[in-house]
Amino acid sequence: MIYCQRCKKANPSEADHCEACGAYLLVISRTPDSLTGEMLDNSLEEHLLERISALESALSRSGERFEQLLEIAHQQATGSFHDHMMIESLVEMITERGLIDSGELDQRWRTRLARHYQETAERERLEERCDQVISAYRGDQRGRFIDLIENGVDLIGEGRVRRGLRSLEDALELDKQNIELRFIIGEAYFLFGKSRQAASFLRMTLDQQHNHVGARLLLALLSGEEGQGDAAKEHFSRAIALDANSFAAHYGLGRLLASEGKLAEAITHLRRALSLNPSPEMHYLVGRAYLEQGIFQSAVRHLRKAVRLDPGFDVAHYSLGYLFWQFGRPDEARKYLETASSIRPTFRVYREALHTKPGESLPLPPAPGWSSIFPVISKPDTEENRFHNLLRRDLNLLSLAVEPDRRKS
Repeated sequence: MIYCQRCKKANPSEADHCEACGAYLLVISRTPDSLTGEMLDNSLEEHLLERISALESALSRSGERFEQLLEIAHQQATGSFHDHMMIESLVEMITERGLIDSGELDQRWRTRLARHYQETAERERLEERCDQVISAYRGDQRGRFIDLIENGVDLIGEGRVRRGLRSLEDALELDKQNIELRFIIGEAYFLFGKSRQAASFLRMTLDQQHNHVGARLLLALLSGEEGQGDAAKEHFSRAIALDANSFAAHYGLGRLLASEGKLAEAITHLRRALSLNPSPEMHYLVGRAYLEQGIFQSAVRHLRKAVRLDPGFDVAHYSLGYLFWQFGRPDEARKYLETASSIRPTFRVYREALHTKPGESLPLPPAPGWSSIFPVISKPDTEENRFHNLLRRDLNLLSLAVEPDRRKS
């Protein structure tokens, strides 16, 4: 038992606070009945001194350990600094000999680092979603269900798409009411270009959960790619009604309306998408829509913001060159055209634009319309890739996609 030093009530030995008065309990070696007032005060004082000494000793040990950790951190930082200096020296020496381009090296390093962090984040999101699927299972074959889910995800990640999807579908047979699993299967079919199967699973998802925003968005994209504009707009509009802050819905509907020439409506949704994701790509699309509408000052303002945010955005540079050419300011136009060509020297349109004479017309920059807004099978190194990636990140699509040449059965 532990006796309270304030009210003298006996408390269980494992208690931290007195049950009667709530005071913090101090351990004493004798019962209060065997102690006089003076002896009790002395005992408590001795006990407090012991506790203080123990705390001082623990604090001293903690300080020593903290100093050791600081020393280790300092050693690691020093080692990293020396390694960094060595790498910089090697890069400088190789660059001076003309063997590499330091700017390209830096860009590749940053790209690889960003891809690593993105892949890590995507994998974590996938694991979270698999946990949701598993936690929703209520059957009596939980072990087999978990094995099928994990096996399916691993197989798809290895490129064995058909077998992986079959494993996920077997899991769905064990839990046909699992909405998130059905959606994941539809999403996987979507990513691998199986439009018919994707649409089937996504529609069944909506049958089970009418307000499933993800299924709405993917069905909107599928409908748009198949030329079913009315169906795409219906799905996008319903997605916006469910989530007014859906970037993907405003973005997709804005581009679809732009492709139909409904620029005023398109700009409304594109500007909303811009407010949700103030990226260079969105500034470009809004500026390009204003260009189509003939509101040139607004177009210039947004295109300039696009190149300030991303100096390597060649299409935005070209669009500014086109606008200044239209304004009759060829000197300013050529600066932007030269920049676009230097960023992408192999692009024929940019090369030809540099040889355009005053009075002649420049080719229009790419329009902000649908233009395969998110093709189910992306083509590498196309102008639309940065827009596909923008949409993909917002949709939080599965990190299951593999390169086409890795796809196996």
